[in-house]
Amino acid sequence: MQINTNNSKRKAEDGRAVCITVIGDSIPKGLYLQQKRICRIEHSAVDLVAERLGMRVENSSMFGQTLKKCCAKGYFERWTEENRGKDAQLIISLGGNDCDYAWEEVAKDPFGAHLPHTPLPEFEGLLSSLIATLRAHRVLPVFTALPPIDSARYFRNVICARADGDRVMEFFRGDLTNIARHQECYNDAVLKAALAGGCPFLDFRSELLLRADYLDLLSDDGIHPNQKGHEAIADCICRRFSREATSAV
Repeated sequence: MQINTNNSKRKAEDGRAVCITVIGDSIPKGLYLQQKRICRIEHSAVDLVAERLGMRVENSSMFGQTLKKCCAKGYFERWTEENRGKDAQLIISLGGNDCDYAWEEVAKDPFGAHLPHTPLPEFEGLLSSLIATLRAHRVLPVFTALPPIDSARYFRNVICARADGDRVMEFFRGDLTNIARHQECYNDAVLKAALAGGCPFLDFRSELLLRADYLDLLSDDGIHPNQKGHEAIADCICRRFSREATSAV
């Protein structure tokens, strides 16, 4: 892992510039949907990790953010320019919204050709191009996994609140596992891009999938971790830092 926690702690103590930036979506921001309202987790995984490891983190995540939007709006180029010459580190936590669909449009024509907000081949291309650009500027980004989701809860409490669920079910050909399998492909794309580009990858997804109580860690929308879920993610990440610190001794 490339994040230097000792360096981050020192800079936090002496008041110098923030060194670690997270660019992500609603999950690292600690937001979730509850009865069609955007709510905030009391302590997000980002906040918990920063507190436990003594880091200062600039959380630039936003609800509904996608990799496609960030690239189109030049977020990464702007971050690179603003942090030129600094010992700055970038964590990218995106993909969950890229793989989502406009469910209202799907319901209108369930047997038509529909694409997610960022089709998978385009998503993969954006990742590869982004890594190449950042590495050309001597920035080694850190990528995070996508938390696993609950297809049934997401369908029931999100999709059906926006569109005709029966019609969307026709799009799924009666198989709700399409939702989780589709999202998993985007997580795999992030992992493969990180490996190909020599970038660190924070894989808390595997550990969460092995938990028998994982569904208890999700909010009602089936895609955003609740407070217990954020704490579990923070635990995974902090354990990784602890193992690496021990092995380095």
